[in-house]
Amino acid sequence: MTERDQENPEIIKIRDFVKDGRIDDAVDMIALYLGDSNQDNYLNRLEDIIELLLALHGGRTVLRFLIERMIIDIPSLLENLSKRDSVLRYSFLLLLKPLCENECDLFLPHTEDLLKSEDPNVREAILQLIIFVAGSEADVEDESLINEISLALADDKEFVVEKAVQALISIGEKHPLLVTKAVKNRAKEYPDDEELKTAVDSVLKSIVTVEKIDKIVEEIPTETPTEDEIIEKEETEITDKKIELKKKEIEIKKKKIELEEKEKELAEKLILEKEKTLKLKEEMLEQDKTAPSGEDLIPKKAKKQLKKEESDIIDKELELKKKDLEIKKKKIELEMKERAIEEMEIEEKEKALKIKEELIEKESELSQAEIELRQKIIKEKEQKIIEREIKRAVEEFMVLDDEEKDEENKTE
Repeated sequence: MTERDQENPEIIKIRDFVKDGRIDDAVDMIALYLGDSNQDNYLNRLEDIIELLLALHGGRTVLRFLIERMIIDIPSLLENLSKRDSVLRYSFLLLLKPLCENECDLFLPHTEDLLKSEDPNVREAILQLIIFVAGSEADVEDESLINEISLALADDKEFVVEKAVQALISIGEKHPLLVTKAVKNRAKEYPDDEELKTAVDSVLKSIVTVEKIDKIVEEIPTETPTEDEIIEKEETEITDKKIELKKKEIEIKKKKIELEEKEKELAEKLILEKEKTLKLKEEMLEQDKTAPSGEDLIPKKAKKQLKKEESDIIDKELELKKKDLEIKKKKIELEMKERAIEEMEIEEKEKALKIKEELIEKESELSQAEIELRQKIIKEKEQKIIEREIKRAVEEFMVLDDEEKDEENKTE
């Protein structure tokens, strides 16, 4: 807001109403102020009002009333914003960030309709507001909304797809299973869409971390994998996890460097404070030497000043020590996290080895079962041959017996 806008009598009156707690009067005044605007200056006036209210105690309550009473209509606001260039549009959306984070119930009811807007700038804007909501303490766990966002992964505008990916990643931080299910269903609907597949992969790679891998158990149906494919898949997952772990290690190292830099800054501040104290003491000694005997009032004032400075320095030293303890505590926490990461890496390796061992055992069991089956088949064949031969021998014996009886009858 410019100085000229701040001097605007209507803005001053609105500010005074809010400061005095006259919420209804402020809302009515803002309604008149916005109603008196035209198409060219409406957004500028609205930007001034939001900026003013966010800076005042009680301003968010006024904003909530403005939206609830449809004085500020979210769909119309985003449609008007779409006419601005991307930089100005995003700057305005940033003004709405605190409201999205703290009053998300004012925005979420409009999201599904706005995601279906014909204007790509409106679709991008509502996705950005969803990102703000998901990044706050609020939970975006409406499966219908998540499915609607996943539809934007197939949007014909690349900038909308990028925002959809960001939104799903933000939601996936808290609800990885819901997001995974939604994007995999979307991939199944359009199996030949390579751009959609790329977007889905980006979402999955960002939300499927070591911490969340156990939560996500559903897989996209494929043909029955071979044993080699299973091993290859497990090795690929382990490689991805190793990369993720290395990234975390780099982040931890960066934090360590930042902590060391803070320690140096604190040490430098402590040295500066001590130098000030020494300088004050030197000045006091010089005053004691040069001051006349009848002018005891000046040294007393200086002594009081010195005591005050010393007290301030002692307080600062205590504060620095506290900060030093906090830094040490954070260092210990970082070391513990490093160890936890190493342990997780070892566990993943053990899991992979265990899977390989199980596969080898299964192969061995299958081979043994195959040998036993063949032996059984051979035995059955042998038994059938023996039975057949016995039957044939019996038949021949019966024929010979009949022939002998016939010959005996003839001789008689």
